[in-house]
Amino acid sequence: MAYLNEVNAATVAEWLANFGNCPNNIYNPFQDNEISFTKRAYNALSGNNTNHINIYFGLDESLNQKMIAVGAYTLDQFDGEETDGFVDILNPEGIYELYSNTVITLSQARAYINKWESENKGSNLFKVSFLLPRPNFIKLFVEDQADVVRIFFGMDNANALKVMQTNPSAGSGAIVLNRSFPCPAMCPKEGIK
Repeated sequence: MAYLNEVNAATVAEWLANFGNCPNNIYNPFQDNEISFTKRAYNALSGNNTNHINIYFGLDESLNQKMIAVGAYTLDQFDGEETDGFVDILNPEGIYELYSNTVITLSQARAYINKWESENKGSNLFKVSFLLPRPNFIKLFVEDQADVVRIFFGMDNANALKVMQTNPSAGSGAIVLNRSFPCPAMCPKEGIK
């Protein structure tokens, strides 16, 4: 039985092939430079497994890739009239750059994201970020006790980017999860951007 949004191996292979065959793919450098999300970073952002994770694409001034992760929560009736959507949690100690596995400042994060946008907004593939729901990480970090989760990309037959997560230490039998929500269209009501 598949776990929630588990992707089977054949679909993963198809999405990876589609991704590799996409000309002018602005996400290739991110795929080439593997993204590792450590348990330490997850624990700092997850709020005891209550938060989602929002990942942003970024570039520094030299156009080096940056992948920024923050915790995010779903708005509910206690947040006022606007209950549809989510908000980034901008804790000064809770903005991680995943390639360096370090905490960065909000101003650094904004500079990286703005550079990504200025370089790539004209691409039909452009996305600012993806919200990755907490059940994905509860499965991988808590239930499967992964120390690191690999985040990687595929593309479906409609040319939609698919953000997948897996436990690299589990080998060929590792579960791959793919549920995510891109911005645009699903952007935080309040956040880094």
